Amino acid sequence: MWKRTGIQRVFPQYCRKNRSDHTMNIPFKKAALLGGAILALGSCDDFLDVNQNPNDPTEVPSSFALPNAINRPAVVSGNTLNVLGNLWVGNWAQAGDYLFYLPEQQYNLTPLTYESVWTEMYAGSLPDLAYIERQARASGDKNTLAIARIMQAYDYQILVDAFGDVPFGESLQGTSNLTPNYEKAEVIYDNLITMLNEGLASIDVNATNPGTNDILFKGDMAKWRRFANTLKLRVYLRQAQARPTVAQQGIQAMATAGATFLGANENAAVNPGYLNTSGKQNPLYALFYNTAGAETSNRKATRANTLGLDYLKATNDTLRLKRIYSVVSGRNANSYRNYQGLYSGAPSSNPIYNSTRLSAPGASVVDAPTNNGFAKPVYLMLASESFFLQAEAAQRGWLTGASAQTQYENGIKESFRFLGFTDAQAQTYYAQTTAATTVADLTAPNGATFDPKAIAPNWTAAQDKIEAIITQKWIANNGFNGFEAWSEFRRTGFPKGNYISLNATQQQFPVRIPYPQNELSNNPNTPKGVTIFTPKIFWDVN
Repeated sequence: MWKRTGIQRVFPQYCRKNRSDHTMNIPFKKAALLGGAILALGSCDDFLDVNQNPNDPTEVPSSFALPNAINRPAVVSGNTLNVLGNLWVGNWAQAGDYLFYLPEQQYNLTPLTYESVWTEMYAGSLPDLAYIERQARASGDKNTLAIARIMQAYDYQILVDAFGDVPFGESLQGTSNLTPNYEKAEVIYDNLITMLNEGLASIDVNATNPGTNDILFKGDMAKWRRFANTLKLRVYLRQAQARPTVAQQGIQAMATAGATFLGANENAAVNPGYLNTSGKQNPLYALFYNTAGAETSNRKATRANTLGLDYLKATNDTLRLKRIYSVVSGRNANSYRNYQGLYSGAPSSNPIYNSTRLSAPGASVVDAPTNNGFAKPVYLMLASESFFLQAEAAQRGWLTGASAQTQYENGIKESFRFLGFTDAQAQTYYAQTTAATTVADLTAPNGATFDPKAIAPNWTAAQDKIEAIITQKWIANNGFNGFEAWSEFRRTGFPKGNYISLNATQQQFPVRIPYPQNELSNNPNTPKGVTIFTPKIFWDVN
């Protein structure tokens, strides 16, 4: 596990720009209040060192530690894993005149490539949350305790979905255990439900809440309850194929208990107060633009994937197309033909794949400097996902209430609203019973054919209802939560058109990311023989 490399304060101001680390740490507005009080050490170090300096206290109220604990997973899910997921699920691809994403494109990740995911969780968010949990229990701060438990579940699900088996029961024990055992992913998933249940039980809407120290819901504990239930629904549905009885019984119990979920316009949006200052910008924006507003090489390398574009074009989804992707530079934005992408691994020698001839992630994904894109939030979960989760649970017969069709259509409407469109425009879109026939390229490199009827957005016309739900969730998450889209592709195989990169080193899809080098070198309990191709995460039986 992680060894101490020196004391790092809770709000270090740095921004890592190297290709293998699409992440950054963000200082917050509350930093002045904390005064460097909490020491974010490695997950196998003492979380708090005793410090008797009265000007540098070792402990602060638990709610004051919340901003950092919530922001670190936002950096991971909004930047690092968002980029990877979008590349691996057919939303983004590398421009032919850049090599920035070559390891991702060739499926050639090393134990160092995404080491920061592990670091941000085990040496960042989880130790902070453990401290917050202890302090909140000791002080009787029920709502801060609830937030800590819910966010712990969020963090550990990311870790399991990325790595599989990870340290859990023996993690975060400081120097008393530098080599914790790894626990089975499915056991940790069961514990996610326990954490979420404890968090839900601790919520008291009439008690004191952390207010603006809560950079997710600003102390609105009713929203925290709905977020926890929605996350719980996600955890259960991830197991729908691998452990259907567990998933069914869990969701039916939620229905019996009258669980409520994130609703219209209730996006789980993290914003500690992003500024146009180095180390303080929205993390994805900071990957794409510098503080002067100039595009970085990362931005120029990141271009639209033909798969994502073709799905939007093939279903006459020109409204969302214009927000999810940008028009090719210098062209008319009103013609869908001026939105161009490339397949991952397309030959770099062909000039038609140069960055200047291709679309990039659009303004809704990363807004321009002139529109204060640096200040936009990171989304842990979109409200549209909540509706699509409910639609799937209803379609499987596990969740009562609104029908699967109603929730499916609600999810599409929510996606349209999120991107600035109306319910009427969404209704026109999903009324289509056949897809457009004007798109010439409806065959993916893997030979998968995008049957225009099969991918029509109309619920009644959809031949496979689960496919329709997951495909629409994939579109809604395009650019915003690529990791969730990739996880759902691994679980379900949708969207069907996703393909193996054209210059992949192996002709199979990656199913995980490698354990970090630090673990492989220092913890003998780290599972052996693991690659990005095997073994699959336990819920991936597709």
